[in-house]
Amino acid sequence: MGASRSDDVIQGSASRIAPLTATRTSIVVRAPLKRAFQQWARVEELSKFITPLRNVRRIDECQFSYSWHANGDEYQGVLQILLQIPGRRIAWRALSNALMSGVVAFERHSEQETEVTLKIRSVFDLPNLSVKLEEYLGNFKQLVENEHATK
Repeated sequence: MGASRSDDVIQGSASRIAPLTATRTSIVVRAPLKRAFQQWARVEELSKFITPLRNVRRIDECQFSYSWHANGDEYQGVLQILLQIPGRRIAWRALSNALMSGVVAFERHSEQETEVTLKIRSVFDLPNLSVKLEEYLGNFKQLVENEHATK
């Protein structure tokens, strides 16, 4: 199996790696905190709202393989759950390229509303990263709110 694009970045000189950029965005969803958290914690289903993500598969208790489709290219990777505080926070990092990490936090607004805050740190200079995060959170909002409506 050939090296993925992310392997090429890692094997390059550290002096050529761009500095980390952090982007943060939040959304309020009409769903109880427990349901919102549980939906996000189903890592294998992240592709339902993070659209470039595909084929998320559990490797072990804390690691998942995935593929990422962007601009006609496919990237392979492994993400590791670093921290999971039920009902509060999930933190992860990409092991395959070590150039991206994130955390999602959940805060109860009311019995039926939860604020979801997503923060991503990455070396990839994506001018539209905050727009993408807003899109993913919008997709998450639609998924978690519609899931309840169909039950």
